[in-house]
Amino acid sequence: MPATTAWEVSARHALQSATVERLYEYRQQAGIHPVPSIIPPHYMRPELMTGGRGWVFHQGTWREVLPGDLIWSKPGETTIGRSDHANPYRCLAVTVVTPLPRGPEDIPRFAHVADLEAVRHFTQEVVTLFRDDTFDRDSLRDYVLARLLFWIRVSQHQEQKPAFPAAIEDALLYMEKHYAEPCTVADLARRVGWSAAHFHDTFRRSVGTTPHKLLARHRLRAAREMLISTSHPVKRIAADCGFADASALIHAFRADTRLTPSAYRKRYGRLELGRE
Repeated sequence: MPATTAWEVSARHALQSATVERLYEYRQQAGIHPVPSIIPPHYMRPELMTGGRGWVFHQGTWREVLPGDLIWSKPGETTIGRSDHANPYRCLAVTVVTPLPRGPEDIPRFAHVADLEAVRHFTQEVVTLFRDDTFDRDSLRDYVLARLLFWIRVSQHQEQKPAFPAAIEDALLYMEKHYAEPCTVADLARRVGWSAAHFHDTFRRSVGTTPHKLLARHRLRAAREMLISTSHPVKRIAADCGFADASALIHAFRADTRLTPSAYRKRYGRLELGRE
């Protein structure tokens, strides 16, 4: 990654004396739009999308925001102001107070975090820590803001990288939408007109992982989301997320999280379903 940018230096300096006034996971009610807030002087409002679909007003138009999108609003800007009525948005909302009336103005307003699993784990972790009155607030501030700024930096770096080959982009989009269906390397290779060996090697070099591992990641992510947002039995979740049976889901879940699906639901379900 290139050397530290000017906005990173100014942001780190300004945020050393900032305060995290509020931190929670916001869940928009279905069927209605939220009332956007105008950020006042001395305040900033990072919003990290954890689910659903929304829009934020930016430069005279409504910009769509999806899971993994990070919106860093500064004084005079507005928070997310529209929501998909059938698929309402959820986000980690952080209220930051800074001694500077305008705050560090150079922080990019939009970024994207590709690893949605990391986004959800981070959200659950920091919401839990913020609710713990015995945890040091300065340490939590440093951790939360440094992580968000790091993700902005990574997003900028990714935007500068060459795009994936068209065939790999096609395969990635297909896997994201159809992860619950039977899907092999041979199936994906046939879809893009390549041999299985060539597809597998090109995919691994381009994406940094294998098709099998990425598909498993999509399925585990979906299983996590269903465990903490529904009361469906593990057997149904396994079927809905593309696992052969409940035993296959339990085995994969334990290998990835060291928890059973039931233990994961017990630990994190309350945080996901609770509203602030």
